[in-house]
Amino acid sequence: MAALIGAASALLVSLIKDWFLEIRKERRAVRRTETEIYDQYLAPLCEACAKIVWRSHEIFIDERHAFLKTSTLPLGFNSYKRTSTLYRVATLVGWIRGMDRELSALSRRNPARSPAIAAAVTAFGTALAEGASVEQERLVRLCDIWSLDVSLLTDPARAKLAMRVEIKAHELAGIAAAADLAAVADLGPDRQVTLCLGLSTFVAAALNCPPPPVELVASSVRDVLDSLVFREALIYRDWQDALGDAMIERDEASARRFRIIGYAAFETLLQKLETPWMTVLAASIEDIDLDQPDPKDFRTHQLKRLSRAAAAILVAASRHPDAPVAPAALKAAKDLLSALPDT
Repeated sequence: MAALIGAASALLVSLIKDWFLEIRKERRAVRRTETEIYDQYLAPLCEACAKIVWRSHEIFIDERHAFLKTSTLPLGFNSYKRTSTLYRVATLVGWIRGMDRELSALSRRNPARSPAIAAAVTAFGTALAEGASVEQERLVRLCDIWSLDVSLLTDPARAKLAMRVEIKAHELAGIAAAADLAAVADLGPDRQVTLCLGLSTFVAAALNCPPPPVELVASSVRDVLDSLVFREALIYRDWQDALGDAMIERDEASARRFRIIGYAAFETLLQKLETPWMTVLAASIEDIDLDQPDPKDFRTHQLKRLSRAAAAILVAASRHPDAPVAPAALKAAKDLLSALPDT
C-alpha cells in the first residue's frame, strides 16, 4: 500500500509539473500583449539592424566593397565577409519572423507597435521581395529603343503594363524562357526577331499608338534582348518566412520563445543550398561590382534598399525609450540614409 501511494504521489507531482504548470505558462503567454512581445524583440532587432548598418556603411560610404567580388584576394577572407553579410541579413529576417510568430499566437491583438518601426520593418521585407522596379525599368528601356512614349501613363498604369510586358515576353519566348528570360539569348535569330516584333506591337497597342517600324525593331534586336534580361535575387514573402523559420530555434531560457541559430549552423545551411530561398540568398551579393556597376544587375539596388530599411528601423527604434541603440550606430544609420537615395 505504501509503495502504491508513493507511486501515485510521484505520478501526481509529474502531472502537476509537466501538465498543469505548462498550461499556466501557456496561458500567461497568451495573456501577453503585443506591446510586451514587441518590447522583448526590440533589443535583438536593434542589434541585428546595427550590424547590417555597419556592414552597409563599409560598403557604400567607406567604399570597402571589394569582398563582394569572388575573384578578389584574399579569397578566404572575402568569402567569410560575404557569408558574414548574408548571416546579418538572415538574422534580421529571423528576428522579424520570430516576433511575427509570437504575435500571431495571441488570442487578441492590441496594436501597439510603433508605426515608424513597423513601416521600416515592412520596407525591409519589400526590399528583399519587390521586383516591380525591375519590370518598370525594362518597360522604359524598351520604349526608349522603339521611340514609344510611356511618360503619359500614371504610376499605377505603368506598373500594370510593366507586369503585362514581362508576362508577354515569357509567352513569346516560349518554353525555353518559361523560367528565365535569359534563355532568349539561346533562341535562333528568326525567333528573336519574331519575339521583338510581337513585343513591340503589344507595347504600342497598350500605349494606343502605332507600332514602331519593322526595320527599327529588326535592327534593335540585340538591345531589346539585353533590356529583357536583368540579374536579380528576389526573396519572396513566403520565402522570407521560410528563411526566418530556418534561422530561429526554440529558446526555453528566455522570455522570448525563439533565438537565432549560430553562425556555424547558418554556414552549413548555406553550403547545402537545399532550398530555393537559401540558393537565392547565397547569390544575392555574389559578384556585385560597385567599381564598374552593371546596369542590368539590380541586386545593387536591392542591397541599397535593404540597407536603407535596416538603417530606418534603427533610427525609428532610437526614439523608443528602452531601445539599446548606441550613438555611433545611430549616426552611421543616419549617414547611410543620407548617402543612399530612396528609390
